[in-house]
Amino acid sequence: MSGLTHISRFARCEDANATVEFVIIFPVVMMLFIAAFETSMLLTRQVMLERSLDQAVRHLRLTSGLSVTHDAIRQNLCENTVVLQNCEETLVLDLRPIDQDSYAMPDYRTMCLSADGEVHPANTFNPGAANELMLIRACARVERMLPFSGLGLQLTRDDTGAIHVTAATVFVNEPQ
Repeated sequence: MSGLTHISRFARCEDANATVEFVIIFPVVMMLFIAAFETSMLLTRQVMLERSLDQAVRHLRLTSGLSVTHDAIRQNLCENTVVLQNCEETLVLDLRPIDQDSYAMPDYRTMCLSADGEVHPANTFNPGAANELMLIRACARVERMLPFSGLGLQLTRDDTGAIHVTAATVFVNEPQ
């Protein structure tokens, strides 16, 4: 009979209920926190890339104009952002004029550098002529900070799992 009293007393005992709830809820809360942290880091990189691209375009318009090169813009862009690791190696630019009769935009797939160092799809770098409407796009490969968080399942990634962070802007080439 004493065995039954111990079992019934154990069934009625409410000690450690908070611990059980904590063990059930804690992994969910931590996964949400990790996903929010990684999302904030990706958004910070995205915003900084866009800001740096805008600054590089402003520099392009105010200084060198039509004699600018891919490497000069990339160097200027990388100097203005600190959140992209290996910026010089992972950043690719695409500069092309936009046809002002049809305003046809290039393919929506943004070019980016693959793990093997090739640009897919092939990009062009055409500084254009005076008074021409220009589109400049930038793509950087960013390694995920926490690959186990499950964030970014719908984001563009390459074979290595790196996420493609992109930015684009339009400007008019000023006459010399």
